[in-house]
Amino acid sequence: MKRTLLVLCSLMLLSGAGFAQQMGFKGGATYTTFNGPDADNYKYRVGYTGGIFLQKHINNMMGLQLEALYTSKGARREIYIGDNLQSAEVFKLNYIDVPVLFHVSASGLFFDLGPQVSFIYSASHVHELHSNAGDKVVTTKTDISDNPYTIDFAYVGSLGYRAGNGLGLEVRYTGGLKNIDDEGFFADKERRNAGFSLMLSYLLGH
Repeated sequence: MKRTLLVLCSLMLLSGAGFAQQMGFKGGATYTTFNGPDADNYKYRVGYTGGIFLQKHINNMMGLQLEALYTSKGARREIYIGDNLQSAEVFKLNYIDVPVLFHVSASGLFFDLGPQVSFIYSASHVHELHSNAGDKVVTTKTDISDNPYTIDFAYVGSLGYRAGNGLGLEVRYTGGLKNIDDEGFFADKERRNAGFSLMLSYLLGH
């Protein structure tokens, strides 16, 4: 399944290479959590993202951008007794994200907006048990790759700046549009992926 998803995304990018005006690479940090009625107690966790993107300009200001990114998402939940941290849960969900974005740029500034489809690659649940002093004493990791839905959908919005040498910096928000859980304990819960990304990029031939 994992190999099939990677091949699928590679074919999508290769099929676009014939009409793409420019290609680039990007990567950076993610700051993600879960949104929804059943996600009130979740905190953000730090992850990462990276991949390739293709641009096709309609004119000097507008165009389309296709991306394929490997992205670590998820959230953290902590349980306290008084002021003491007793335990924590960390959900680590790794996806292959494929956003298709409307791209607008002027004088180096750019804005991207559009839908995104994501394919689950792997998922794990980490349980941390802490002592009364707050020290981590026991960590248990469980593979939950079968629990999330295979496909996730979201909307994406980015704001950034690209210098004349092709280097760019952008801030992105991604909001999930469907519940993430297909099986397991959270199958009947309303939890959706959400989070921010801070990414550096390089556009070839800029």
